[in-house]
Amino acid sequence: MEIKNALITGAASGMGKISAKRLAADGIHVAAVDVNEENLNQLKQESNNISTFHCDLADSNAVKEMVNEVHTQIGPIDRVTHAGAVMPMGRIQDLDSTSINNLMRINYEGTVNIVSNILPTMLENNSGQIILFGSIAGMCPLENMSAYCASKAAVNIFGEILAKEVKDTNIRVMVVCPAQTNTPLMRFVDETDAPNVINAAVEKGMLCDPEEVVDQIEKDLLTDKIICYPTKEALYATRIRRFFPNYWWKLVAKNS
Repeated sequence: MEIKNALITGAASGMGKISAKRLAADGIHVAAVDVNEENLNQLKQESNNISTFHCDLADSNAVKEMVNEVHTQIGPIDRVTHAGAVMPMGRIQDLDSTSINNLMRINYEGTVNIVSNILPTMLENNSGQIILFGSIAGMCPLENMSAYCASKAAVNIFGEILAKEVKDTNIRVMVVCPAQTNTPLMRFVDETDAPNVINAAVEKGMLCDPEEVVDQIEKDLLTDKIICYPTKEALYATRIRRFFPNYWWKLVAKNS
């Protein structure tokens, strides 16, 4: 399908930023959404095809207002790339309920807020692409990541079911499930009690290249895949966890 306008959340950094810059370079008008106004302003300077919108994804009213503003300023949204998320870590006993619930609001409820406000117009036009960033963390649990893994499990399932529910329309839904990727989310490794397996991946330089992840997303959009595993590491990890759930924890300990 022809894409004229795109909305990208988490656009101020990481894979959201990469996606925004690529689409803008292709002549697509990008609505870049994030809570980081400073980085958004820097992104806006890179292309006349980028408009910026500050928005807290966990605030349903704010998301509704933002989407309405995008429709007014830019027009119908042909593609949504929802990459906005946070990844604080810590043991369950060390996290209070407010911290855990806030993460769920941003990662999962933020996804619901975006989809709920974008989908009606796409259904009316019978056209559109919705790319949701889930994670293999939603299928492959790690200690000290309970809240994040739970939130991404919710995103994975929500997106997969959405894809099936719109299968008889011209709306394309895909859930992206990357492995550990070298993005600003990894800053939490230095700031919190990250799992040893992630610390080891960072120290050994084994994080996935975000540019390659975005490359694979574009390739998989041309197929009928519902779930995009951008790298072989992501695919192998999910298969091991699915078929050998108890061995998964032994493998995690071995690679820590």
